Amino acid sequence: MSRRFAWGRVARCVVFLGTGGLLSGCRGVTPLTNRIAVGQDAFVIAVGEGPDGLTDLYAAPAGSGSFTRLTFNRPEERLPKISPGGDMVAFLRAARGVSGPPWSLVILNLLNNAERAMPLPADAGGPDRLGWSRDGTRVVVFAGGYYVMAAPPGASSLQRFSPDSTALADSISRELLGEPPRAMVSDCPDGGACIVAMTGEITRLDPAARNPVRWGADSVGYFLPDGFEVRPLAGGRSRRPEWPGAPAHLRQLTQHPGAQVTTSSGVSGIR
Repeated sequence: MSRRFAWGRVARCVVFLGTGGLLSGCRGVTPLTNRIAVGQDAFVIAVGEGPDGLTDLYAAPAGSGSFTRLTFNRPEERLPKISPGGDMVAFLRAARGVSGPPWSLVILNLLNNAERAMPLPADAGGPDRLGWSRDGTRVVVFAGGYYVMAAPPGASSLQRFSPDSTALADSISRELLGEPPRAMVSDCPDGGACIVAMTGEITRLDPAARNPVRWGADSVGYFLPDGFEVRPLAGGRSRRPEWPGAPAHLRQLTQHPGAQVTTSSGVSGIR
């Protein structure tokens, strides 16, 4: 099985995939080369649709800028989540045909385009949530039950989470807010999306908000009918990134805040 990547005039390459394999691809040149410093810059990845109408993943600088097509596949892709280190993205891909099920859990290395892909069990439900462990070594997906896959260079396997670890799996797959986490995104009791604080306090997001996502250490982002909005957790003025020419039907966005740097004054912040 082969997969070809093409990104304008930058480069073309072929990545060969085996069952559950992570084989060599282009190293040093990717769709993000000279556009985003992977692991350093703040950036986003989202699901979108190109001129051909096919669903793929797209990446852009977090604050403003144009989107770059990251994957080039006929099968549907969904639920992307950037790793804590910013160098990988995990997502679900329809295993056969244009749209799923069945589904495969995929980890894509953003530095070299190498992939690890494992099919979900035949009896798995539809994928609903996906998340990374805080140390970036594991990906958890909820698809009627919890499944875990190790990130490279860990062993290539997909396993069910043991019943006594359900609470841990649930926390990994949730959208946790703050650093350290002090709230999470959850469904409101009467519908819509809410922020649920560790103290139990519930704050409702805009009724029209969809696909809420952690945005850095102090904010939450979400789609509205007329764009994407970022709202500080502590209150204050919301802001909107500027992404001119974004792909059609942009959704399911995930953000990496960029590398932490320490200034001469000893203050840590985002690069």
